[in-house]
Amino acid sequence: MNKSIKYPVLLLVACISINSYSSELPKSKNYNQVKVNNGAFTYGEKLEYRMHYGPFNAGYATLEIQKDPVIVNGRKTYNIKASAKSSGSIDFLYNKVRNDYETFMDEEFLVPLKYTKKVEEGKYRDSDFALFDRNENKINAKKASIENVSPQVQDLLSVYYWTRVWDVKNAKVGESYPTVFYMDGKVYNYAIKYLGKDVIKIDAGKFNAIKIRPQVKTGDFFKNEDALTIWVSDDDNHMVLKVESEIFIGAVAMTLTDYKNLRNPATSKIN
Repeated sequence: MNKSIKYPVLLLVACISINSYSSELPKSKNYNQVKVNNGAFTYGEKLEYRMHYGPFNAGYATLEIQKDPVIVNGRKTYNIKASAKSSGSIDFLYNKVRNDYETFMDEEFLVPLKYTKKVEEGKYRDSDFALFDRNENKINAKKASIENVSPQVQDLLSVYYWTRVWDVKNAKVGESYPTVFYMDGKVYNYAIKYLGKDVIKIDAGKFNAIKIRPQVKTGDFFKNEDALTIWVSDDDNHMVLKVESEIFIGAVAMTLTDYKNLRNPATSKIN
């Protein structure tokens, strides 16, 4: 397996519209869904990040919700794109990375209806395309067809936005939240642990933050299941401020450099 596919930053970032697919979802019946109150993000939001490996600048990433909704299967969706690319020095010394993902997330229920992936890492190429049948709880993807999935199953990109609407105001340190998402032909059941409050200083400024830790898969990349730590803004936006991970070959991180068109004021920022 190509190790860089599991690069922790790429669990949160990706993008590109793949328009060559003509498959469509079946017509809507009655979705087995629960309406979600989204007070965290909206159309036009753009988040920019810098990725670094130790003292070295490793690349850049962008998460962006398009300005207008897109209709998919008669449903209004957030068209979310993400991209990650390595810097010139990494291109020269290691492998050129250009990873892009896209999701179409139901505006009312906050579940994906379509998902695409395009990965270029050195000579390695990979892509995927998935349709989520919310009537039958099925995923019809390029890499697999999966039945009897959770009605709330997310994809690799939408899961980030879905977790942003969680209410953790009354959470206790150590409490875990279940997470289900699709990636590369499989559905994963993970948990995200709440670690409490923190204050961090990053490129975008100094912020009050919520600290969380997703369960990660140990093996030839991560040292242990607690290797990945994430800080999100302690305000109504819950935007990711920083991602940090210890891996066998060192430590990698991603930090927010700029943000635009947030749904709510960034009250977590400390002047």
